[in-house]
Amino acid sequence: MANNSLDEFYKDLDKEYGKSIEDRNVDYIKSLLKLREQPDGKIDDNIQPPSLQSTAEVIILIMTRHDIPFEQFCEKDRGHKRVIEYIFIRGVKHRSEIIGFLKQLLSKSIPGLGPKLVLGFIRLLDQFIPKDKPTSFLNVIQFPEKAKEIMDTLHFMTNGYVGKDAALVMVVAQEEGLIKSCRYEDIKEEFPSIHQKAYNKDLSSLHDKTYEDLKVPIRAALRTRIGYTKKEDGRIVFKKTSMSPRNMLFQFWRWIMSFFY
Repeated sequence: MANNSLDEFYKDLDKEYGKSIEDRNVDYIKSLLKLREQPDGKIDDNIQPPSLQSTAEVIILIMTRHDIPFEQFCEKDRGHKRVIEYIFIRGVKHRSEIIGFLKQLLSKSIPGLGPKLVLGFIRLLDQFIPKDKPTSFLNVIQFPEKAKEIMDTLHFMTNGYVGKDAALVMVVAQEEGLIKSCRYEDIKEEFPSIHQKAYNKDLSSLHDKTYEDLKVPIRAALRTRIGYTKKEDGRIVFKKTSMSPRNMLFQFWRWIMSFFY
């Protein structure tokens, strides 16, 4: 299979063998969101709580049968679909309500559903329904499937910097093709410790070739910590290509944020 990029390789895998269960689950949630899209582009999340019995069944399915996609068991039982909608759609802006609802199961006696399974499911939700919505910096990242690695690395490399040094890291990240923009307006929400005046003071001049010697170690650190190389034509090739649950969340949130926020 001769392809020019790993992106094409993944497309061929999906075409020949089908998408992974995780990707299919994200696609299914997206389809449910699309059905709830209103004329103004917002999402109707007025979803009533499902029955505790249906919720218990969904938890058992998700926690013990990773080989069954959401759509398959939802098609056979509309009660299961209500659970998925309530947790993954209403839960976006009503996280505390969802967690409170799920905790009701801890006091119920449902065969096959012990407290350990319920608490494990609640912890799993932290991968899909974070306590705080991602910052707008997520929209600047060029590779959503590697968002966590990119964001963690930029936080590590700018830690303790408030001005020019932080700006230099961001400039190199943009020149590398990891982010689309390094304007203060685009990074301030994710990096609140960086000072606007100090950051902007030298930002435009840092693109100049005279700073190349300072950029070399930063570029090397980005490539090492994130794990990628660059082809002669400028294409980025990541060394580790598996899609983690956390990166799936970033990819999903990048799409959903335009509806809710």
